[in-house]
Amino acid sequence: MNLVRKMFKNTRLTILLAAGLLVLLTVGGLLWQDQHKSEDFGTMIQKIAVAILNEDPESQLYYGAEEVNGLGWDPTKLSDYSDAYYQQINDDTEELLKKLDAYDAAKLSSEDKLTYDIVKWQLSAAQQLNKYSDLNTNGYLNLTRFSPYFANNYPIRNQADAENYIVALNGFSDKVAHFIDRIQDKQEEGFIPTSEFLKEILISLPNTKPEKTVLYTSYVEKLSEIKLKPSKEQELKQALLQTLSDHVVPSYGKLADVIQNDLLKQASMGQGVWSQPGGGEYYSALLRLYTGTDFSPLEIHEIAKRKAEEIVKELRSPVPGKAQETTAVNQRVAGDELLQTVNRSLSEIKPQLSDWFEEALIPNNPVDVRLNPAPFSYAGAFYIPPSINGDRNGRFFFPPYRSIFEEKAKMTAVHEGIPGHHFQYSIQYNQPEIPLARKITNVPGFTEGWATYAQSLGVEMGLLDQKTVQTHLLNVYVGTVIDTGINGLKWTREQAYEYMVRMIGPEMYLIDKAFASPGQITSYAIGYDQFQSLREKAESELKDRFDIKTFHSVLLRNGNMPFPILEQQVNQYIKSAK
Repeated sequence: MNLVRKMFKNTRLTILLAAGLLVLLTVGGLLWQDQHKSEDFGTMIQKIAVAILNEDPESQLYYGAEEVNGLGWDPTKLSDYSDAYYQQINDDTEELLKKLDAYDAAKLSSEDKLTYDIVKWQLSAAQQLNKYSDLNTNGYLNLTRFSPYFANNYPIRNQADAENYIVALNGFSDKVAHFIDRIQDKQEEGFIPTSEFLKEILISLPNTKPEKTVLYTSYVEKLSEIKLKPSKEQELKQALLQTLSDHVVPSYGKLADVIQNDLLKQASMGQGVWSQPGGGEYYSALLRLYTGTDFSPLEIHEIAKRKAEEIVKELRSPVPGKAQETTAVNQRVAGDELLQTVNRSLSEIKPQLSDWFEEALIPNNPVDVRLNPAPFSYAGAFYIPPSINGDRNGRFFFPPYRSIFEEKAKMTAVHEGIPGHHFQYSIQYNQPEIPLARKITNVPGFTEGWATYAQSLGVEMGLLDQKTVQTHLLNVYVGTVIDTGINGLKWTREQAYEYMVRMIGPEMYLIDKAFASPGQITSYAIGYDQFQSLREKAESELKDRFDIKTFHSVLLRNGNMPFPILEQQVNQYIKSAK
């Protein structure tokens, strides 16, 4: 499977969490309405974050924030976003923006002003997206990822945790039933995802025996670590199998039936999102969320097209003096050999970090590398960040049965691990001055852009093969041209195919992905381009005074954020360093 496709698997969660933060910030409007105007800004922001996370048990688990700062986690509940919940989000977004506009931001400290700007930018993005909520397909993606993330994130520290895990999963059938009601209501209104998207969801839905699900295998592993009496341990295992048989497995089956026997019969194929009612405006709003910029579809299209052409030219006519592809044999690795390759790469990177990052910034958070849990062995590499409370390590998974080239495995170690996602998230979580609302911020353009930029650092460090990295970057730029072409400029499949073949050959996945998940790939290409452009600007203006370590601290020390705000941070650094 193409590496771009593998990395997309993880991006889905990033997008879901980005949208989740928008939910967090918008629903907070109800709370804000009851606050006194004189209330401390930091207290107000914290209360908003706590209040909404209390309504989202799965997000609490994901962040490891269920026992942080007064949050009340109900270990027996799953997140269940009802129609009323989403309606309340739409109603409150505009009100909360009015409150922010009315707040005297000039009196805030620089740190609080940064929080204010980030929150306000994201609320504005939410307001745009909420207008076209009927086109949003995040609920499908949420369900495809539920099993591995719930199994990984749910803490089982004692018998009570083990029992509550089962109780929570008893609610899965209601969760799926509510979701099916929602998508059928949308179907009646004429909103049906594309055939390409629905087919990908079908492939991604778990379809296995209860004892083979990650919800069971992970539970058994954790259960063995708390040393219960054998009779009690066996009793809990049987109870979980019964729950999986009664509630989880059949619920996934019901959703698959609805998709296969109902939605797919009416779904369109080979049409960009522009063809849907409000699709053009929805796509523009998606790009703002995904890229963390205010660029239009045409601007993104032109940026990606220009960059793709530059890379093709360089690959076909190597620039003298630049490092080229290594002469090492690029063998395929899989299974345990793949894990060894990745762990070895991470070990080689760590001693070099102090040459590129300030010592005080470098996190020491452990990261585990594992093979994908069944039944997700088909999936590509994906990463789960550490918990904010420090109780859970960062972790990323590789497919156990599929072999990939060794150089691509090393590149994925950098992208998912160090100094990519794990490095960036660990810094964000470790900064005590960053409030909770910003610690759980996920701007996809920032997170995926940084991880892609980290790959280029790997080349500079002499650890990654330049041609491998360039080829991957070419794919994400070409994919972005195709995505914006199909969904923004009304390209046909034939136009996209002609461009793709001319640039990289017949990589059909990029075309199918543009129809299935509009805008998703842009977070990689435009995010990387923004980081690279900011570095080029700082180097050009500061010349000998440019310090790569300080520059990287400017990028990372305040957590992820939209690029217009990050550019302000870089401009301040440039001004102070002159």
